[in-house]
Amino acid sequence: AFVLGLITGASNAEVSSIRDKANELCFIDTSEQMFTEKHADTKLVGCQVVGMTKQAAIDYIESRDLVVRIASEDGEFFALTEDMSDSRINLEILVGLVVGASAW
Repeated sequence: AFVLGLITGASNAEVSSIRDKANELCFIDTSEQMFTEKHADTKLVGCQVVGMTKQAAIDYIESRDLVVRIASEDGEFFALTEDMSDSRINLEILVGLVVGASAW
């Protein structure tokens, strides 16, 4: 029942504004937790793609010479390796939209 409710809810979800370009309100994270300068840039791109369609986000990420990995899609979570990469972005997709992105 939970899965059916999730699918029904996701199918009925509406988004008022789908991004077709990078979010200009994102900024470089300068905290000490960035393990490389590239990691900070990758986190910026991750922020910029939230709200885009899945394909627009993939195209944008790949145009920045970064690696895309789908972490979850429509309630299905995928097994991920735990290795760190400063050039990879994990995407969380719901009804074709990026609802989360993390540099990992």
